[in-house]
Amino acid sequence: MRARRATAAEEGSWDDLVLATDRAHILQTKAWADAKALTGWRARRYVFDGGGVAQVLLRSVGPLALAYCPRGPLAVGPLAEAIVALRRELSGLCVALLCDPEVPDSADLLATLERSGVRRSPVYVQPRRTLLIGADVAPELLLGSMRKKTRQYIRKAERSGVVVEETADLERFHRVLRVVGERDRFAVHSVEFLERLKSGYGDRLHVLMARAGGDDAGALMLVRMAERAWELYGGWSGTHAEERPFYLLKWNAILRMRQLGVQRYDMWGLADTDDPSDPMHGVTEFKLGFGGAVVEWIGALETPVRRWLYPVWRLAGRRRLARGGA
Repeated sequence: MRARRATAAEEGSWDDLVLATDRAHILQTKAWADAKALTGWRARRYVFDGGGVAQVLLRSVGPLALAYCPRGPLAVGPLAEAIVALRRELSGLCVALLCDPEVPDSADLLATLERSGVRRSPVYVQPRRTLLIGADVAPELLLGSMRKKTRQYIRKAERSGVVVEETADLERFHRVLRVVGERDRFAVHSVEFLERLKSGYGDRLHVLMARAGGDDAGALMLVRMAERAWELYGGWSGTHAEERPFYLLKWNAILRMRQLGVQRYDMWGLADTDDPSDPMHGVTEFKLGFGGAVVEWIGALETPVRRWLYPVWRLAGRRRLARGGA
C-alpha cells in the first residue's frame, strides 16, 4: 500500500472523501484541522492507492516535530500497511507518528502492527473507550434502556421547569464552559476556536443550553456527520443541582440528533478502567445511566519516523502531544 499527498482537487472535496470511507470521523475533517491551526497544528492530507484517506496534523514542540493522525487512518486494507505508508511519506518531516483509529482492540492486530514497527503508546489523546447510543429507536425505548435513576432525574428536571434551547450564541456557551473548566481543571478553547468550528461545520454543529431558574446551568456542543453525532464540549455549571438540568440537557440532545436522522450518538469518552478511583469514574457512571453500548478501541499507536530522535520522543514528545489534546 502507498500513500500520496492529496491533490488540490482532493483537498477541495476532502470531507466528501472522508465520508466515502464509510468510517467518517469529525477529527478527520477540514473544519477540525482549520480550528487546530489556531493552536499551532498544520494539516497534511494523504490518499491511499487502495482506497481511503488520512489527515495528519503536524506541530513543532521545541526541537521536535510531532505527527498525529486523529481517529485515522481511514484506509481500505490492513491498518499496519496504512500506517507504514504514512510513515514513509512523513520521512524527514517529524520524529514519530501517533494514530488512534477506531478499530476494535485485538491481540492479533497488535501483533501484526508490532511486526511492522507500530506499537501501542503508553499515552493517548482521544479516549480509548466511549458510549454509543442507538438514537434511531423510539424515545420510549431509549428511556426504557436507561437506568431508573436517570429516567427519574430527567422527569424531575422537566417538572422543575428546566428548559433546553438551541443557540448560536457561542459567547454564552463559552461562559458556562469556562466555569466547568475552572472547576474540573481542564483547559478550555477560546471563543475564536469555537467560532472557527462553527464556520467549518456550519449547520452540522449544534449548541444546546439548559436553563434553570433563569440561569444557564448546562451547555453542550455537538457535531454530526453521516449517521453519527459526537458530543464535543460541554458540562454542568454546578448550579441548580436539585433540578438536575444536565440530565434533561443530555436527553434533549439525543432527541434533537434523532430528529435530524442520527443513528449513533457518541458521548465521547469513558474512563479507561472501571476503577472507582479513576478521576473520570463519576462522569462515566453518569453517562452509563443513559444506556447504550460501551465500545473499546485499540488505543493510540505510535511508530518512529526518524529513528535516531525517537528516544527523545519517548521521553518527552509523546506526553506533550497527549497534554496538547490535539
